[in-house]
Formats: sequence, C-alpha cells, structure tokens
Amino acid sequence: MAKMNQLEKFFVNSRLQYYLHRWFGFGRFLEKLPSTSYGDILEIGAGVGFTSQLLSEKYPNARILATDFDEGSIEIAKQKKHSSNISFHQADATKLTLSDSQFDAAFSILTLHHIHDFENAIAELARIVKRDGDVYIMDMPSASFNFTHFRRNVVPGVFTKSDLIKIGERHGLKMQDCGGKYLFKLCGKKYDKPAQKICTFS
Repeated sequence: MAKMNQLEKFFVNSRLQYYLHRWFGFGRFLEKLPSTSYGDILEIGAGVGFTSQLLSEKYPNARILATDFDEGSIEIAKQKKHSSNISFHQADATKLTLSDSQFDAAFSILTLHHIHDFENAIAELARIVKRDGDVYIMDMPSASFNFTHFRRNVVPGVFTKSDLIKIGERHGLKMQDCGGKYLFKLCGKKYDKPAQKICTFS
C-alpha cells in the first residue's frame, strides 16, 4: 500500500469531497444500484467515512465494515458522527485479515489507484465475498491523471478499465462495465455462470 501525500490526504478527507461524492460521484453510482438486502458489506479505502455514510443510507440494515490503510483517517472516522451500523478498522486492502466468503458485497471507491499492487486488492475483494456476492468498483484510469503535474508522487496504480475487468475475471469475478470514462464504474459478481446485469447504467 502507498501512503497519500499531505495535499491529497487533505483533499480526500475534506468536506468538499463529501459533497462531490454525494451529488456527483459515489452517491450517483449508488442510485443506480439495486436496493439489495445485504447482511455484511466491506469497504476498502473508506478514509474518514464519507462514502461509508452514503453506503449506510443506501443499505440501512447492513453491517458495514469500513477499512482504510491510513490509521489517522480511521481515528478521525471513529470520532465523527456516523450511522450505528458502520464500524471502522485499519486494514491493508492487499492483505485483509478476514475470512473467505464473509461478506455479501464489497466496495472500492477511488481507492485502487492509490495501491501499487492493486491486483492483490481485487483478489482480496473476490476472496472475502460470498458466492453470488457483489463487488463494486469506482475509480479513475491512468489517463485521468495526464493533466496533473503531481501524478508521479500521487498515483501508484496505473490501469485502464479493461485491465480491471480482466483482473477481476482472473480472480473469479464476472465484471460488468457500468459506465464512465474518466470516472468509471464496474460491477462484479462472484459466480460461475455468465454475469447478469446488476446495475442500471446505460
């Protein structure tokens, strides 16, 4: 796992990030997902819990385990007012200390591009979800960072949408492209038969 620099850490944990997620990013993604009765949900890269709170509002009856590599962010998340069905824990997404087939769904929201070994993170998501469980990924491909001057210092993971689809399928996830180019969404299901449509993006 890679640590964020101070500028990036400030931005991703800012209130602006929360409103961007709610009105333009992850919140819009969640609107398109089915209101499935998930029992247990894992989130990697939860930061200070902005996306975790949106997850809780979408799935109020689920138990949500929100994780992040950065201990400081997790401590801030624990101090904030969040829904009671969210618990926050520090964890390395590439080496999760969780049981196989433990969760009904897993979410990675703008997280994989922070991780050098993002394939291991995807493999871990596939491992911890149950058969017929769902994996949702929202992220930015390497092309999204071409305009930035700080890419070399900020973005360890370099991939395209098709890269992540192939990696997911290598680890038993049938991946569906759920839209987006510079902020793309992928929906995966862990099962053997061909993937069904599990989100409503055109």
